[in-house]
Amino acid sequence: MYDLRNNLQAKSGSVSDVLATLPSVNVDPEGKVSVRGASVDVLVDGKPSAALRGNLVVALQSIAADTIDRIEVITDPGPEFRSNAAALINIITKKTKVPELKGDLTLNAGPHGRRNGSFSGSVGVDKWVFSGTASLRQDIRYDIQDTDLTALGAAGSTDSRRVARRGTFVPYTNAAASLDARYAATDHDSFDLGAEGALRYRPRRYLESATRTDTTGDVTGDSVIHDAANQHFNHYSVTGDYVRKGLAGGDTLTLKATHEQLETTRGSTDVEDFLNPPAPQEIYRQPHDERERIDTVSGDYVLPLPRGAQLKLGFDAQFDRDRTSHSASGSNDAGGGAAVGLATRFHLDQTLAAAYADYQRPLGTWTVKAGLRLETQRSDFQQDTDLRSGDRDDVQWSPSLSLSRDLTPDSTLSFNYRRRIERPSTDQLNPLPTVVGSVIGMGNPDLKPGRVQSLDARYSYAATPVDFSATLYARTLSDQVIGYDYTPVAGATTLVSSYENAGSGSTEGLDISLDLHLSSAWTVNLSSDLSHVRQTAPIDGIDYTGSVLTHETKLGLTWTPDADDSFQVKGQLRGRSLAAGGSRSGYGALNLAYGHDFSPRLKLVASVNDVLNTVRYTEVVDTTQYRERWTMTVPGQVFYVGLSYKLGALGPAK
Repeated sequence: MYDLRNNLQAKSGSVSDVLATLPSVNVDPEGKVSVRGASVDVLVDGKPSAALRGNLVVALQSIAADTIDRIEVITDPGPEFRSNAAALINIITKKTKVPELKGDLTLNAGPHGRRNGSFSGSVGVDKWVFSGTASLRQDIRYDIQDTDLTALGAAGSTDSRRVARRGTFVPYTNAAASLDARYAATDHDSFDLGAEGALRYRPRRYLESATRTDTTGDVTGDSVIHDAANQHFNHYSVTGDYVRKGLAGGDTLTLKATHEQLETTRGSTDVEDFLNPPAPQEIYRQPHDERERIDTVSGDYVLPLPRGAQLKLGFDAQFDRDRTSHSASGSNDAGGGAAVGLATRFHLDQTLAAAYADYQRPLGTWTVKAGLRLETQRSDFQQDTDLRSGDRDDVQWSPSLSLSRDLTPDSTLSFNYRRRIERPSTDQLNPLPTVVGSVIGMGNPDLKPGRVQSLDARYSYAATPVDFSATLYARTLSDQVIGYDYTPVAGATTLVSSYENAGSGSTEGLDISLDLHLSSAWTVNLSSDLSHVRQTAPIDGIDYTGSVLTHETKLGLTWTPDADDSFQVKGQLRGRSLAAGGSRSGYGALNLAYGHDFSPRLKLVASVNDVLNTVRYTEVVDTTQYRERWTMTVPGQVFYVGLSYKLGALGPAK
């Protein structure tokens, strides 16, 4: 559990920025999140949230971290959590359950039009407690990608080569708000009604210059592509909770229902100018529209038992309806007739039902916790391009077992086993092709869940001035959903990006974390995840196997010279990682922040992300179809200065 109240970067950054500083968590320069190299499902206040559905990368980069109270990294999820991924991250928002008037207001500004602001507050009226948040964030993401791709012939000879440089610029605006009303009907009964929504606008722009050569190295074409894509990712949801305590002693009954709606629209236009040899300009348009409706009902019952035991029972049901339409058209000059035309629809209906049980009790000096979750999901899909349709029923069991004991009042030892599944996302299932430059992205509706089995042993010690933990872990994966690229036809320098259930692998590692309070003025935070990863991925019918010894190391220093000032330095260094058919180099980053308290209510915060502009990495892939080397440079040096102000009562939120 990581408290963000003293994290200066949380005052100006996004949730994605803060996650990148936490032990065990990796956020790559493209925004993808993993924990100890494993897939992650992100929750809000312990439940799936409409704010994080769809494009998770976009959501995490858009949500203001100042609306977050704590972040919980769960590496051993119990049966009460849905089996969507190997690990969980739980974002706990700022919500107070006390009647005093409270509020937090934060405003930040940076160069190039970057600015953000957030407000969270609550007030009580009789038996009601009202709380809410509102945030507006305007930011910029941009990168430069250099690609060298060689298409290979049957004997490994060079068929053609494409060298390109692309600069991508994505300014975005995210406006979000939430409102929650809690009513304490009696000492035993309470009702909670909440609503949230967000409007996200990300107008992507990129410019790509490419040169193509033939087998002899002669230039066959020079072209420049101008891309413009107006992207909207919007959502809203309504949630109702009922909690009954003391129905049969110290038990608790919780029921919850949620309705969510998500709307995604993208309209990209590519204009390609052919310079050598000269040719008519080509214009390619791709309107994309997606509407998703999700209804969820869940409940759990917690019953204390004799001898310190506890039983928890629960259920979960979800109904998901996704309607996607996509079309593509092109012309051979600015006013010419259509050269290509494509209109497609993809309908996906998914029904998930789950039940679980969790039992724990003391057993001598040990505490035993055992859980079992049963999930069944039915998927029905229909695609109109080839009149394809299908359905699939899937039943999965997810057992978990934990043994723990207190060695001393300050130290604990635990052993955990769990079997989880990794369900494919809607984007991974959607087969409609989307063209971005020289890559055609498409999902696979035949994907099934991958399976993950994990075993770990953890030792923790917490006493002033040291907080230390070390975890030995091992993980195996089968039927893993692997993303990979392949050439659509022999000799092509265009790649198709898709997914298969053919991945397998294993990971063994040691994850350590140390918080050391050297004095009242100095605190050191050090974490390192050392791991050995093996992975198999298919490309063109051939299984490519790779292995790597890697690490994820983070160091944080906090200096508080007096009661009103604090300085923070946070650095991270990541080692090599595997890619389908190749590997990716590591990278590092350094962040600085300064905070000054003018009063107990007013605080100044200044921060600089990626001070040295060092986020740069190279990926190399070598298969029988192609060889590719691309380098991504992400200029991430971002400066913010801002003020935060506390309204009402100054006590901590509960």
